[in-house]
Amino acid sequence: AIYLIGFNQLPEDELTKSRTTHTERKTLSRDDRRAIWALFLLCIPLTLYWACYEQQGNTLNLWTAANTDRSINLGFWQGEIPVTWFQSLNPFMIFAFTPLLLVLWTRQAARKREPSSLNKVAFGCLFMMAANLLMVAAAWLAGETGKADWLWVVVYIAVLTMGEIYLSPISLSLYSKIAPPQLVSTMIAVNFIPNFLGGGLLQGWLGTYWSSMNKAEFFLMIAIISGAAAIIVFMFNKPLKPILKE
Repeated sequence: AIYLIGFNQLPEDELTKSRTTHTERKTLSRDDRRAIWALFLLCIPLTLYWACYEQQGNTLNLWTAANTDRSINLGFWQGEIPVTWFQSLNPFMIFAFTPLLLVLWTRQAARKREPSSLNKVAFGCLFMMAANLLMVAAAWLAGETGKADWLWVVVYIAVLTMGEIYLSPISLSLYSKIAPPQLVSTMIAVNFIPNFLGGGLLQGWLGTYWSSMNKAEFFLMIAIISGAAAIIVFMFNKPLKPILKE
């Protein structure tokens, strides 16, 4: 309601204005249609990624509660780390890691070695795979009845967060950059379809296997799915390069 009331007071969309010609295009060109198809195809690996990513709010909590030794002794205080505290690590690490990665990308760009946007997305998937392979090791060391150290979960979240920074903002910028000017808003909305399909539906379906699978095998399954997403993105790299113009 607030948006509708104040809509007329909003400033003119200079970005859209700068991307359009003086004559409004009413039909999509061949390149525009190719760009749209490319963005829809990218939904496939992004859906797989978000299905794996959202396990941190699903099965990882179950692992942390039942299969993690959360006891800690700081000398002046000892006790057990609450499961909920681990969920605060991801947002904290986003703030901590983002400036570091921006510095890295800036230096790589100065040397003309910065990865392309698609490669960054693929690296995000690879980070997700690496995080779950770490949990495979943790589950294997813990065995069926033992418990793994809580530091495994911290490292898992750290690696996962690095991948999120590589993938999440970059994929959003891809959709805004590649989309035809008259469909920018629509295609940015399309970028959130994988969040719904993967982060909502598919991650829940994958989570149903948690109780029936060996924990090391479950994390390995998630790692394989993440790796498959990375491979798909790498496969898209060559055919999409002319569209990306990077």
